[in-house]
Order: sequence, then structure tokens, then C-alpha cells
Amino acid sequence: MQKTILAALLASMFVGQAWAEDKTINITAQDMPSALHSLASQTGIQLLFAADELKSINAKEINGSMSAEEALKRLLEGTNYTYRASGSGTYVLQRIGTTLMLNEVTVTATRTERNVDEVPASVSVLTAKKLKTKNRQNVNDALRDEEGLDFDYLTGVAHQVAPIIRGVGSGTGGGTTQVLVDGMALDSVVSSVAGHGGLNFTSMQDVERVEVMRGPASALYGPSTVGGVINVIPKRWKGEAGAELNTSYGSHNTQTVGAAVGTAKENFDVRLSVYDAQSDGFSATPVLDASGGKDFGTRDWKDNKIGLMAGFRPAENHEVTLGVQQYGTRSAGDYGRPNERHNMDGQSTTLGYRFDMSEVTNIKANFRATNLKQQYTFDSWYWNDLATAGVVTPADLALAYYGGRTSKSNFFQVQLDTRPVARNQLTVGYTHDTGEHEQSGTPVAGATWVNGSKSKVDGLFVQDEHKFDALTLTGGARYDRINLSPATADGIPLNGSSSVANVFNPRLGARYHLDDSTSFYVSAGTAYLPALNSFKFVQPSTTMVDNPSLKPESSTTYEIGMNNKLDWAALRTSLYHTNFKDKIQGATDPVSGKRQFQNIAVRRVTGIEIALQGDLGNGWQPYVNFSYTKAEDQATAGAVSTQALRVSPRKLNLGVTYELNSTWSATLNGRAVSGLYFNNLTAAQHANGYFIADAKVNAALPLGDDQKWEAYFAVNNIGGKKYQPFNIGQWSDGRTFTVGMSGKL
Repeated sequence: MQKTILAALLASMFVGQAWAEDKTINITAQDMPSALHSLASQTGIQLLFAADELKSINAKEINGSMSAEEALKRLLEGTNYTYRASGSGTYVLQRIGTTLMLNEVTVTATRTERNVDEVPASVSVLTAKKLKTKNRQNVNDALRDEEGLDFDYLTGVAHQVAPIIRGVGSGTGGGTTQVLVDGMALDSVVSSVAGHGGLNFTSMQDVERVEVMRGPASALYGPSTVGGVINVIPKRWKGEAGAELNTSYGSHNTQTVGAAVGTAKENFDVRLSVYDAQSDGFSATPVLDASGGKDFGTRDWKDNKIGLMAGFRPAENHEVTLGVQQYGTRSAGDYGRPNERHNMDGQSTTLGYRFDMSEVTNIKANFRATNLKQQYTFDSWYWNDLATAGVVTPADLALAYYGGRTSKSNFFQVQLDTRPVARNQLTVGYTHDTGEHEQSGTPVAGATWVNGSKSKVDGLFVQDEHKFDALTLTGGARYDRINLSPATADGIPLNGSSSVANVFNPRLGARYHLDDSTSFYVSAGTAYLPALNSFKFVQPSTTMVDNPSLKPESSTTYEIGMNNKLDWAALRTSLYHTNFKDKIQGATDPVSGKRQFQNIAVRRVTGIEIALQGDLGNGWQPYVNFSYTKAEDQATAGAVSTQALRVSPRKLNLGVTYELNSTWSATLNGRAVSGLYFNNLTAAQHANGYFIADAKVNAALPLGDDQKWEAYFAVNNIGGKKYQPFNIGQWSDGRTFTVGMSGKL
């Protein structure tokens, strides 16, 4: 099986015709993959090639001033390989007379770098190049174009959303999709901060790629991974010292400005970026909704981010990394009224170390500290209803209540990767996570209340992968010990003791390669959400009783799938079934007759996903993906099933990118979503399906010989479709226009 790797260091998103510029190039005689790595590093171009095909070819020494194109021609001279351009700054090496469909690489599915068609899971990878073909304001907007992905209620227009993979929804213990940044979580299991920070830390300009792994992932990543994992991987600087600039202007006075500076040398690299965006917003609820609310003003927002990514290599085979990220959003609340506000802030600092002990063994250690803050305010209308029914007075818009949530978390993980025997890859690791969460509220002229909770999670995980020619077997498991301190109210414990849960989650999988272009996989695994103390212990209460025996919510998923590489496309399909049981729900205690939280609810999900990414040649690159999700709820096991809320049964994404040449490219894409129920299964809570289409045109600007600047024009929601994506009565924005420019100095 030929392993495909990305052999390039991304010097810029828009390299244009950089290889036409003469540079001093020094490449020693070595194997061809190493020589190509060196060429990419020295020139800033991006090269894609199959390493296993080229490792037996010896590259000759090259020295002197020349263009990257000339250097590449000299390296390939006398071999059976040539190259072709694949968009601005990216070039594909292929055997003469053939078309090479490259594999995508993932680190999320196994915690180690693997080709997507080697792992027993459904994985999609959104690269920086893919992301720039569409006009997306943020990462979660881009993820809507992927199969199997939904998003729960939007609490504010400044991008606070909860992603849901494969229709499993959310549990009482929290979200079922874990969002990582560079392989690590950002919030604790006891926190209820909206969005948990994951999709807020990184702006689109700072994204190297986003990996989506569908299916249970507790065997590797612990709690909150019933649906899967989203891993946002930030950019690090590649190439010589310089600066990048990204700016845009669009409908509703929406403005964005982003910049990055950095440099990379043999023993260090550093990238510092800033991003600022703001918008006058729009009225999402233009008329009275079912609750009697409406937008009195536009839902304005501001969003700013700062990021630092650095790596230091003090000695051979040693690297120390540093990541610092910060974001702040200021947003109108549910109804765009003066005292309906929603603000979010987050800070994260990550320190990492990697030691390559040998060619087959390395050890990685990482520590991350995060601090998240959510603040909200409500007016008298929201809190106390209208003083006079049907009439809005200034007093109804006055501030009536304000509150917030804070979360402080620390994460430590250490991982050993090694090959104890030929064709075997072993990964062993340990994680230690701690969290402190507080929620507070203050009525105007009233007393402040504060609820608190603390958590500690220790996890041990192991994964072993073994290859038997065409067959690869993967097995892994993780043991978590979850220690929850007593929940507190105004500093007073609600119960006298902590609770401890021990959870074990295995996952098994196999992938069989029928030939070089077709492979099949099967997998089975479990996942869980913890049972929090706030549901185990409810005293003091006159209407409810404790349930210290409450178990974690758990799931089991079975899946089969196929990857197929055609001459003109890559196809990915999967069929799965998830039984999400032991869901926590309010019920009646048979002994006392009072209310009690119990493990009784069940969600069963069966689905199919199909995705095709094509390359027809001559610049045409179509794509299409479809997902059918049958999600059903049962109040208790064996009860009558009902359709799950907030899950679209059918989703279709399709589009095409046409790269006329290295100067011009255009993308047209559409998304069709079937109807769904929001808050209950009534006609009043049913939203109809919709189809929307977007378009974007990119053009390289002739601002110098290297053409490192690019402009674009985009139209989102071309047809001006009105639809309800998050809640009844809250309508989407209409047609929007955006112009922008990006470049490198």
C-alpha cells in the first residue's frame, strides 16, 4: 500500500506564481522525498506526492540561483515522474501518463499521523485550500458543508454553537461532540459555558486544516465523544520572514481585518496573528414569535482573536512548542434589544514537548490551561413579561437580570508512539484534566447567587495497530476515573461527599484493501457522558430525591464503510447504527413517589453517509455529499419511538470549483436540508426544509512578479431564501455580498 504524504511547508495561502522567482537553492544528494521536502521548505511552494513510490529514487545535488520550477524539473529529470499545478501554490507529482489521486492525512482518528484510508473510521479533512474556495465567516459555517453534521441552538449571533455529529443530539451530561484545538480539549466536563470555546479560538485565516472523525471516540479522547470529534489544527509559519493580510467588507456593514507575521528557521518558527470583525447584524426575528418576542434592533456583533504559534528545536530530535490563543465576542442576544446581550471571552495557553527517540519511537507531552467567561443580560420583558399585554413601554426594555458562567480548566497528556515489531504501531498515553465551573446570577436590586462544581478526570489509553498485508487491525481502550466534588450553592456543599465513576471504553476496527484503490472497514466502539453531581444530588429539595447510583450516559456504535479512489474522484461511504442509552431524564422514584433523575431514556440512530470529491482535469473539481439520519427517542427502553428533535433526516451538499488558470478560480455550491422539529413534536415547532446556494470568485492580483495577492467576490444565499436554522421564529439572513483581499508581504 502506497503511503501518501503532504510534502510541503505552507508558506502562504496565496503563493500564486512564486516559483517563477529566482532564489538561491541548495539541495544535497539524498533520497527523492527528502529532496522534495527541502525544495518545498526553501521556496515556499506546496508539493504533493506518494512517498513510497519515490523513496527508491536518488535525487542529485542542486545548487545555485533558479526558480522553483527549474529546480523541480532538475530533480525529476531522468525519472518517470512529472508535475501538474493544482491551484495557486500547490503542485502534484505523478507518474508520467497517469493521474494521481492523493490520500488525505489525519492525526485525529488514531492520535498519530495516518492516511485516511488506513483507519477504520469515517474521516473528512478540510484543508486551508478547501476552506478558501467558499466564503465562510467562521469554522462552524464551513463544517455545515460536511456530511453528518448539525448544530444545536444558536445562543447569539457571535458564533456560539454546539456541533452534533450523526444525530445523537446532546445528553444531560453535556454535548456529544468534542471540539479539540490541536488535539486537546478546552473545557471541563462540569462546565456549561456555551460553545465550550472550541470553535471560537481560531479564525479562518489561522486554520491549517480541520479534521472531522465520525463515530465514538471515548477509547482515545474520553468523555463527550458519542458522535465524534472535531479537531481544529492552527497554522504554523513556514518559509522566510514575512507578513500576511486578510480583509473583507460585506452586507450589513460586516467588516473583517486579519494579519499575521512570522518567520521560520532551521531551529525555530513563530507565527503571531490578530483578527478583528464586526457587523451591524440583521433582525433574525422580524415579527412576533410564538413567545411574543421580536427583534427591536439588529443583532450586531464583534469578534476579535489573537494567536501565537511557535516551535523551538534546541537540539536534534527535540522540539518545544508554545501556543497562546485568545478570543472575545460581543453580541446582541435573542431579540436584538438594548439590554439583551451575550458576551464571550476565552484564553488558552499550551506548552508542548516532543522527543524523537529513534526512527520508530517518540514521546509527546502537552499541558494546556484555559479560562472561559460567558456573560449575559436580560431586560424586564424577557424576565417579567410585558407590564401591559401587547404594549411595549421603556420600562419593559430596562435591565432586569444579569449573570454569567466561568470555567477554568487544566489539561495534561503524555503519549508514547512506538513500533515494537515490524508492521505494528503501538500508542500508550495518560491524561489528567481538572475543571472548576461557576454560574452566577443577579436580579436588579436583588442578591447574587453562585453555584459551583469541580471535576478531575484521569485517563489511561492504549491503541495497537497491526498490518497483515492487505488487512489492518486496530484495537484500543481507555479507562477513565472521574472524580466530581460536591456541587455548591453560595459556597455551601449540596451533599456531603464527592462521587467517583470508573468508566471503560473499547473500540475495535479493521480495514481491508481489496486493491490499491478500494478498501473496506468495520468498527465497533463505545462512548459516554458523565453523570454530574448536580443530577445525583439535588438536596435540599421538597419535591425531588437524590440518586447517588446514577450511571454515566453511554453508547455503542457499529459501522461499516468503504473508500474508493477512481481516476477522477475519491469516494467515501459509511453505514452506522448507534444505541445511545442510559440517558438521564426526570422520572418518579418508586419508593418516595417524588421526582428523581434516572438512567431511562434512549436514542437510537441509524444513518448512511456518502461523499465524493472529484478532479476532472482542466481545473474542474466537483464535490457532493449526502447523509440520511434516522434518529428516534424513547422515554424508556421499549417505549414508543418518536422522531428526535433538532436533527435533519436528510442533508445534501454539492458544488464545483473551476480553476481556469493560476489567476482565476470560481466556486458554486449548494446545501439542501430537510425539515425538522425544534422543541417538541407539534406542527407549531416544525420548520420546513430549504435549499440555498453560494458563489465565490477568486482572482490573483498583478501586484508584482510573484502575484502573492488575491481578491475575491462572494454571494451567499443567492436566492435570498428565508429559513429557520436554529429556532421557530428566528429567520436566517437574506442574500449577502462580500468582497475581500488577501496577500503576503
